[in-house]
Amino acid sequence: MDPNELLLLGLLDQQEMHGYKLHEILEHRLHFISDLKRSTAYRLLEQLLARGLVEREAERPGRRPERMVYHITPAGRAHFERILREELATARPTIHAGNAALLFSDRIPREERRALFERRRRGVEEQRAVIASIVQAHPRNTYARLALEHDLAHLETELHWLSSTIDRLAKEKDL
Repeated sequence: MDPNELLLLGLLDQQEMHGYKLHEILEHRLHFISDLKRSTAYRLLEQLLARGLVEREAERPGRRPERMVYHITPAGRAHFERILREELATARPTIHAGNAALLFSDRIPREERRALFERRRRGVEEQRAVIASIVQAHPRNTYARLALEHDLAHLETELHWLSSTIDRLAKEKDL
Protein backbone atom coordinates (compact mmCIF):
# COMPACT_ATOMS: atom_id res chain seq x y z
CA MET A 1 0.00 0.00 0.00
CA ASP A 2 1.33 3.41 -0.98
CA PRO A 3 0.79 5.85 1.90
CA ASN A 4 0.85 8.74 -0.58
CA GLU A 5 -2.07 7.22 -2.45
CA LEU A 6 -3.99 6.99 0.83
CA LEU A 7 -3.08 10.60 1.63
CA LEU A 8 -4.16 12.05 -1.73
CA LEU A 9 -7.40 10.06 -1.82
CA GLY A 10 -8.14 11.09 1.77
CA LEU A 11 -7.60 14.76 1.00
CA LEU A 12 -9.78 14.55 -2.10
CA ASP A 13 -12.41 12.68 -0.09
CA GLN A 14 -12.58 15.71 2.21
CA GLN A 15 -12.96 18.17 -0.65
CA GLU A 16 -12.25 18.54 -4.34
CA MET A 17 -9.27 20.74 -5.11
CA HIS A 18 -6.82 21.81 -7.75
CA GLY A 19 -3.24 20.60 -7.80
CA TYR A 20 -1.71 23.79 -6.42
CA LYS A 21 -4.02 23.72 -3.39
CA LEU A 22 -3.11 20.06 -2.79
CA HIS A 23 0.55 21.01 -2.92
CA GLU A 24 0.05 23.90 -0.49
CA ILE A 25 -1.72 21.62 2.01
CA LEU A 26 1.00 18.98 1.74
CA GLU A 27 3.86 21.45 2.04
CA HIS A 28 2.51 23.75 4.74
CA ARG A 29 0.05 21.73 6.81
CA LEU A 30 0.97 18.08 6.38
CA HIS A 31 4.76 18.14 6.07
CA PHE A 32 4.92 16.10 9.31
CA ILE A 33 2.86 13.35 7.65
CA SER A 34 4.52 13.12 4.26
CA ASP A 35 7.42 14.46 2.25
CA LEU A 36 5.45 14.02 -0.98
CA LYS A 37 6.91 16.33 -3.61
CA ARG A 38 4.82 18.24 -6.14
CA SER A 39 6.05 16.25 -9.16
CA THR A 40 5.38 12.94 -7.39
CA ALA A 41 1.92 14.11 -6.32
CA TYR A 42 1.02 15.07 -9.91
CA ARG A 43 2.34 11.74 -11.21
CA LEU A 44 0.28 9.90 -8.59
CA LEU A 45 -2.81 11.97 -9.47
CA GLU A 46 -2.36 10.92 -13.10
CA GLN A 47 -2.17 7.25 -12.02
CA LEU A 48 -5.30 7.62 -9.88
CA LEU A 49 -7.02 9.29 -12.82
CA ALA A 50 -6.04 6.44 -15.16
CA ARG A 51 -7.40 3.90 -12.66
CA GLY A 52 -10.73 5.75 -12.40
CA LEU A 53 -10.23 6.62 -8.73
CA VAL A 54 -10.27 10.38 -9.33
CA GLU A 55 -11.63 12.64 -12.04
CA ARG A 56 -10.59 16.10 -13.06
CA GLU A 57 -12.39 18.99 -14.63
CA ALA A 58 -11.13 22.24 -16.05
CA GLU A 59 -12.15 25.31 -14.08
CA ARG A 60 -11.63 28.98 -14.89
CA PRO A 61 -12.34 31.19 -11.86
CA GLY A 62 -13.07 34.66 -13.23
CA ARG A 63 -10.35 35.95 -15.55
CA ARG A 64 -7.69 33.69 -14.09
CA PRO A 65 -5.97 30.93 -16.08
CA GLU A 66 -7.69 27.59 -16.39
CA ARG A 67 -6.81 25.03 -13.75
CA MET A 68 -7.62 21.36 -13.23
CA VAL A 69 -9.77 20.45 -10.24
CA TYR A 70 -9.58 16.89 -8.94
CA HIS A 71 -12.31 15.00 -7.11
CA ILE A 72 -12.64 11.46 -5.88
CA THR A 73 -14.96 9.06 -7.71
CA PRO A 74 -17.26 6.54 -6.00
CA ALA A 75 -14.75 3.82 -6.93
CA GLY A 76 -11.99 6.00 -5.47
CA ARG A 77 -13.92 6.43 -2.23
CA ALA A 78 -14.47 2.67 -1.93
CA HIS A 79 -10.77 2.04 -2.62
CA PHE A 80 -9.78 4.73 -0.10
CA GLU A 81 -11.96 3.20 2.61
CA ARG A 82 -10.59 -0.28 1.90
CA ILE A 83 -6.92 0.75 2.06
CA LEU A 84 -7.60 2.98 5.08
CA ARG A 85 -9.00 0.02 7.01
CA GLU A 86 -6.12 -2.17 5.86
CA GLU A 87 -3.49 0.37 6.91
CA LEU A 88 -5.05 1.00 10.33
CA ALA A 89 -5.04 -2.74 11.08
CA THR A 90 -1.57 -3.58 9.73
CA ALA A 91 1.62 -3.60 11.79
CA ARG A 92 4.35 -2.98 9.26
CA PRO A 93 8.01 -3.66 9.96
CA THR A 94 9.83 -0.48 10.86
CA ILE A 95 13.09 0.12 9.05
CA HIS A 96 15.04 3.05 10.43
CA ALA A 97 17.32 4.80 7.96
CA GLY A 98 19.97 5.34 10.64
CA ASN A 99 20.38 1.64 11.42
CA ALA A 100 22.89 1.11 8.62
CA ALA A 101 25.13 3.73 10.24
CA LEU A 102 24.70 2.07 13.65
CA LEU A 103 25.80 -1.24 12.18
CA PHE A 104 29.19 0.24 11.27
CA SER A 105 29.52 2.83 14.03
CA ASP A 106 32.40 0.91 15.61
CA ARG A 107 34.57 2.28 12.79
CA ILE A 108 34.39 5.70 14.46
CA PRO A 109 36.55 6.27 17.56
CA ARG A 110 34.57 5.89 20.80
CA GLU A 111 34.67 9.53 21.97
CA GLU A 112 33.84 10.87 18.52
CA ARG A 113 30.99 8.35 18.27
CA ARG A 114 29.66 9.55 21.62
CA ALA A 115 29.87 13.18 20.45
CA LEU A 116 28.00 12.26 17.27
CA PHE A 117 25.25 10.57 19.28
CA GLU A 118 25.01 13.65 21.51
CA ARG A 119 24.64 15.83 18.42
CA ARG A 120 21.94 13.49 17.15
CA ARG A 121 20.17 13.68 20.53
CA ARG A 122 20.14 17.49 20.32
CA GLY A 123 18.59 17.24 16.86
CA VAL A 124 15.90 14.85 18.11
CA GLU A 125 15.22 17.16 21.06
CA GLU A 126 14.70 20.03 18.62
CA GLN A 127 12.33 17.90 16.54
CA ARG A 128 10.45 16.89 19.68
CA ALA A 129 10.05 20.54 20.71
CA VAL A 130 8.65 21.47 17.30
CA ILE A 131 6.22 18.54 17.21
CA ALA A 132 5.17 19.14 20.83
CA SER A 133 4.28 22.74 20.03
CA ILE A 134 2.31 21.64 16.97
CA VAL A 135 0.50 19.04 19.10
CA GLN A 136 -0.55 21.77 21.53
CA ALA A 137 -1.89 23.85 18.64
CA HIS A 138 -4.38 21.10 17.70
CA PRO A 139 -7.57 20.57 19.68
CA ARG A 140 -7.78 17.44 21.78
CA ASN A 141 -9.55 14.47 20.26
CA THR A 142 -8.67 15.34 16.65
CA TYR A 143 -7.05 12.86 14.33
CA ALA A 144 -4.37 15.32 13.26
CA ARG A 145 -3.35 15.52 16.91
CA LEU A 146 -3.42 11.72 17.14
CA ALA A 147 -0.93 11.48 14.24
CA LEU A 148 1.30 14.11 15.85
CA GLU A 149 1.17 12.35 19.22
CA HIS A 150 2.26 9.17 17.43
CA ASP A 151 5.31 10.99 16.05
CA LEU A 152 6.00 12.50 19.47
CA ALA A 153 5.95 9.04 21.08
CA HIS A 154 8.55 7.81 18.56
CA LEU A 155 10.75 10.83 19.27
CA GLU A 156 10.48 10.19 23.02
CA THR A 157 11.55 6.59 22.49
CA GLU A 158 14.47 7.70 20.30
CA LEU A 159 15.58 10.15 23.00
CA HIS A 160 15.43 7.44 25.66
CA TRP A 161 17.48 5.09 23.47
CA LEU A 162 20.03 7.79 22.64
CA SER A 163 20.49 8.74 26.29
CA SER A 164 21.04 5.14 27.37
CA THR A 165 23.43 4.54 24.45
CA ILE A 166 25.44 7.66 25.28
CA ASP A 167 25.65 6.50 28.91
CA ARG A 168 26.83 3.05 27.78
CA LEU A 169 29.48 4.59 25.56
CA ALA A 170 30.75 6.55 28.54
CA LYS A 171 30.84 3.51 30.86
CA GLU A 172 31.32 0.30 28.88
CA LYS A 173 34.48 -0.77 27.14
CA ASP A 174 33.04 -2.92 24.35
CA LEU A 175 30.34 -0.68 22.89
